[in-house]
Amino acid sequence: MADSLLDNVDVHDAGDKIILSSPDEMTLNAVLEQMKKEGAQGIQQPMKVGRKWIASFEHPGLGQCKVEKIGFQIVITGMSEGAVVARSGEFREKGALVTRGPEQEDGEWKLYLDDAGARTGNMVTG
Repeated sequence: MADSLLDNVDVHDAGDKIILSSPDEMTLNAVLEQMKKEGAQGIQQPMKVGRKWIASFEHPGLGQCKVEKIGFQIVITGMSEGAVVARSGEFREKGALVTRGPEQEDGEWKLYLDDAGARTGNMVTG
């Protein structure tokens, strides 16, 4: 039985990105091409780092997260804990503070943030 291309690629979940690495550039390009066909977005093309080739693409769960703003509260809902945490990154970088979660509610993961920047005039969201 033939080996899968993924047998020669290391896959790492880095929150908002999935990082792929392989000692072989052609293998990595083939995997990226397949991921693109499957809908991967934000693909960073392979680059040589030491002895390995590294590439990345946007974590697929990010696009599936729903963001709601209610007053100064931001609620992020998604299908996995990792996805809601990763999706919260852009808000946390701008000053939003996690007030609760991530926690599972009714089969979905939720993370609650306080839009602290809006309270001080430094808008995090519109």
